[in-house]
Amino acid sequence: MAATDESESANQSTTPPYDKENEWFFAYTSLLSTVLLFALDNTIVANIQPSIVESFGTQDTLAWIGVSFVLGQSVILPIGKAFGMFSMKTLFLISLVLFEGGSAICGASPNMTALIIGRVISGVGGSGLYVGAMTFIAVMTTPHERPIYFSGIMSIWGFGNVLGPIIGGSFAQSSATWRWGFYINLPIAGIFLPAYIFCLPNINAMPNTALSKRLRMQDWLGIVVFVAFCACFSMAGSFGGTLFAWSSGSEITLWVMTFVLLIAFILITKYHPFVAAEHKLLPVQFMKTKDLIILPIQAFLVAGAMFMSIYYTPLIFQFTRGDSPLEAGVRILPLICMIVFGSLLNGVVMPRLGYYMPWYIVGNAMLVVGAALMTTIKASTSNAAIYGFTVLIGLGVGCYQSAGIAVVSALAPASEVNNAVSLMTIAQVVGTILALSVSGSIFQNIALSKLASVLPNATHSDITQLVTGTSGSFYKSLSADLKTVVVEQVTMAIRDSFYYLVGSTALAFILSLFLGIPMYRIL
Repeated sequence: MAATDESESANQSTTPPYDKENEWFFAYTSLLSTVLLFALDNTIVANIQPSIVESFGTQDTLAWIGVSFVLGQSVILPIGKAFGMFSMKTLFLISLVLFEGGSAICGASPNMTALIIGRVISGVGGSGLYVGAMTFIAVMTTPHERPIYFSGIMSIWGFGNVLGPIIGGSFAQSSATWRWGFYINLPIAGIFLPAYIFCLPNINAMPNTALSKRLRMQDWLGIVVFVAFCACFSMAGSFGGTLFAWSSGSEITLWVMTFVLLIAFILITKYHPFVAAEHKLLPVQFMKTKDLIILPIQAFLVAGAMFMSIYYTPLIFQFTRGDSPLEAGVRILPLICMIVFGSLLNGVVMPRLGYYMPWYIVGNAMLVVGAALMTTIKASTSNAAIYGFTVLIGLGVGCYQSAGIAVVSALAPASEVNNAVSLMTIAQVVGTILALSVSGSIFQNIALSKLASVLPNATHSDITQLVTGTSGSFYKSLSADLKTVVVEQVTMAIRDSFYYLVGSTALAFILSLFLGIPMYRIL
């Protein structure tokens, strides 16, 4: 770590510089630990949901386990804004308490309702930890140093998302039970608690402004409308095709409300007369160049590419190879390793050269090629070929995913760093939700249609069961020939879902060509 630039220091804090060899090491390590915990919690329920249903005896509310965590994350933009107006350390510790408290509630939950409430609380706290870690690094490092530190964050984030299902599944199959999938957060946080308390600096962007005045500065109307928009968007994307049919009145209502609230939020951001421009929730006032507009869009698109690949690659192996969830989770290690490798390479090389546009062009080119190749897979496609396709996607993601926040932080005014970080993080969250929603709709509709055509005598519930995996009783009752046909049809549906990724990465590639001067040096 290095001391911040003078302009940043003036705007952020009077905190003295760190001792490179001591405090910064422990502070950065503690930040990595919170990102790891948040990433684990993001995916740990993937393999423990059947055990949870077995414990509570209800399946009607199963979809809420995943969406409740995303609902909590809808506050990530207001929290990011708060990090620029209140004590960063205090907000970070409050977020830690919420995250750990939510985890404890989930682990001890006597019923599904308590579990869902705990997941919402964990989502709120985890969002604060994630955006807080990003903001601390953006504030406490120079533009030249940020890429390597952000690449470390992204590497831990990637590993955590992969380890989540593996750890969760391991607990679910052991005597510890699924509850330790949530309890595990508590001892890990306890180990790093001294570093959270004593090594993180107490940065306050407005030390001379009264708390009451800072509270009045908040865009409360914008916060309410934005959180409502995110809630409707999350539920519409997550419940479509699962809890609600895509054509049902409930699903249509959610999408209509999402659209209405989005329009309302845009109008509030533009015309709200009682909140100063610099204090409005969506920090558009610093987006005065095309790069500061394009970079959040890139973050939106690449986040969707990463999580879509993480979600569907194991699904391919579960259907075509009969892998268990744990075995399928291991299959995405080539993808994750390349994301980590690309992030670290970018973090080391980009600051030395100082040019960021080439990373976006090359990364998006690899993403387009990798996504296009994924649309060619069949049930008979070799493991090596699938690994190769995902390696291209992983390298493409790694080339610039972690670079975005570093570049935006360098381009934005020092006083707007927290806004830049929060805008990039919310772009990642919304991009992930949209990608999984659209690709999920494509997969569900195509798979159900294809399976209905080859199994005309099967009931809708039987066909729906086939889409969820090959471990169900109906699949096992089929003849060997029909099993082969089912696997082929589902694989084709997975393949077709990657056309969304082809389109989104092609858009990202085109936009990358408009990033500044081709060899513009910023870092």
